[in-house]
Amino acid sequence: MLLVTVGTEQYQFNALMHWIELLLKYQLINEEILVQYGFSTYFPDGTKAYRNLTEQDFLYLVDRASLIVSHCDEGIAQLLEDKDIPYVLVPRLQRFREYIDNHQMEVADDFERRGIAIARSPGDLVKFIKLQQTSTVIPEVNESQLCEYLKNRYHPQKLMLVCAAGGYFRYMQSLKEFWSNYSDRLWVSVRNSTTEREIEDTRKYWGYIPVKNNLGNFIRNLFLALKVVPSQKPDLVVSTGSGFSVPYLLTARWVCRSKVVYIESKTRFQNVSFTAWLLMKLHVLDLIVVRSEAIANLYPQAIYIPVSKDLTHLNNKLSRDYKQPSIVTFDEIAFIFSPEKFMFSTAREFLINFQTICNNEESYQKIVIDMSHTTMMDSAGLGALTNCLRIAILNETELVLWSVSDAVSALIGLSSLGNLFVIEKDSNTFRVPNSIQRTKVRNITKFGLLLFRTQRLLKQIPFLRVFYPILKFLFPFIDIDPSVPVHPSVRNPIKRLIDIIGSLIGLSFTAIVFIPIAIAIMTESKGEILFGQVRCGLLSKPFRIWKFRSMVKNAEQLKTKVANQIDANSASVTAISDNLSSGDKFFKNADDPRVTKIGKFLRKTSIDEFPQFWNVLIGDMSLVGTRPPTFNEINSYELELEYHDERYTEWNRLDVKPGITGVWQVNGRSNVRTFAEVVNYDIEYRKNWSIWYDLELIVQTVLVLFDKKNKAV
Repeated sequence: MLLVTVGTEQYQFNALMHWIELLLKYQLINEEILVQYGFSTYFPDGTKAYRNLTEQDFLYLVDRASLIVSHCDEGIAQLLEDKDIPYVLVPRLQRFREYIDNHQMEVADDFERRGIAIARSPGDLVKFIKLQQTSTVIPEVNESQLCEYLKNRYHPQKLMLVCAAGGYFRYMQSLKEFWSNYSDRLWVSVRNSTTEREIEDTRKYWGYIPVKNNLGNFIRNLFLALKVVPSQKPDLVVSTGSGFSVPYLLTARWVCRSKVVYIESKTRFQNVSFTAWLLMKLHVLDLIVVRSEAIANLYPQAIYIPVSKDLTHLNNKLSRDYKQPSIVTFDEIAFIFSPEKFMFSTAREFLINFQTICNNEESYQKIVIDMSHTTMMDSAGLGALTNCLRIAILNETELVLWSVSDAVSALIGLSSLGNLFVIEKDSNTFRVPNSIQRTKVRNITKFGLLLFRTQRLLKQIPFLRVFYPILKFLFPFIDIDPSVPVHPSVRNPIKRLIDIIGSLIGLSFTAIVFIPIAIAIMTESKGEILFGQVRCGLLSKPFRIWKFRSMVKNAEQLKTKVANQIDANSASVTAISDNLSSGDKFFKNADDPRVTKIGKFLRKTSIDEFPQFWNVLIGDMSLVGTRPPTFNEINSYELELEYHDERYTEWNRLDVKPGITGVWQVNGRSNVRTFAEVVNYDIEYRKNWSIWYDLELIVQTVLVLFDKKNKAV
């Protein structure tokens, strides 16, 4: 039996419920599931659900369970470790209204360092269930240092202990070495079977929870505090946290002039709780003890006393980390987990692992790519996913993506193949470790983040929506998540300013020559004046490129009859079909019979490309960039081929916005006869880019146009 429990807090945990339902949908769980769903408003079909359980019933279910999934709480971790049952904890997040703040993420980070199993995605649950790994908690926390400090600071007198139930009560129990020295003591806690059983003192008073967003319970606690505290007149009050304690601490300090000690939770690592902050602001505390050096640095009045842990078994635990496998297989489903930084080197290794699954003797009806820990992906990562999709289709296997972040989803959505990927929406809840989040933030510029947030705001507010096209015109990249690692030229405002000015000048020349060129084209052959073709732009986003028509009307249908002069041996290709050759990447024929007489003149002078100034103006292209590839061309891109010291592949060309001109255009133009030359020219631009380099290429392009030996065809 698998037990899912989310505690009795007043916060829902619907995301976890959807995860469990997802595992049931994929038939990954073959045993009975019991769910204690607390304040969640949703629970999975096919499970036995209990809103609230008595402690006795809960402990009975714990003893019966073969595996337990719980929210991230130190109290439940200690309880489950005592039971020696395989369990995994899932942190709650404030952004999904699962908790008052995000400190459970900090708890999760600390737990992982201590060897406790943490699931941050449904994919992590898949690994845990598959491996049935017992994660040994290292619960031996020695509070002797804290107890010794308190005993030296405060001499025996009348003591009042204030704590809520659950983890707060267990925390107070861990300080017994200190408070057991005070024979004259009383308790204020919350009544349940545990507190009734373990508080042996006769003077104990029961408060009321919950207190968050519950004014009634706060007032009831205040009345109890005004009744109990003045009559008992404690000399010292010690609390282990939570908003529950506030009325009692305020009354003790302001009415009885008691000394108040507040011990911050062990699960606070970056900042104090709101309760601690409020009590410090009101000057209620005689002493605040924090368990994190980072917090102590923020608050000089705080005393930092570290939590001592027994780490003797930690090395053994790390060697059995259940998250180590990158591939997990079931009877008909295989899971593969993408890397944190899905870029060139990791993308190649990932693709090799994916090919291993598909080449396995066992065939799988479905392959799931779990991307829960991927926060950064460039065009090489996109290329790896595209190749995986191609391989899956050839093997007649369904490919599904799990836990795709907003940034990665946006990148996939931009690509020309975005609509072919199946993304499991119920898996999209992210609880990424703080270390990964900080790495992601370091790659985001303040200017890019400001623009991205502004465009989202403009889209959401109706009367401001009219300003979105203006911002989009000035900064075409604003829809791309700022964490997506595109080439620096893409987000450079000076380059965009040059593009706008240059395209307006170019369109002016286009308007002057448009009528005579249109007459010449229509006189020689039937068809449209302008020719539009779908090309792949930045990150393979499709757009329609415009040119003056230089070929006969049915040129595309006649293409099969024209020889491709590109060297067929210039590159190896991962075949999609038996007929695929390297020529599919690049097509050129110096004596193409489909080109009209006026077309040859237009191509020789590059006037046929003048309509592309419109593409530059609207942001699909730039004046200077890489060669815009066709849809068929990127379908044959590979990760195996290496350029420039193994740091780049053909996919890296898509990190740069395509241009009307570039290194390829000024270095040989149509004289280029291998696809590798094209890629090397584009990567040379990618490596050497600067504003001055762009201006230099524009000047060289103009000079090439007046060179009779430019060999343009």
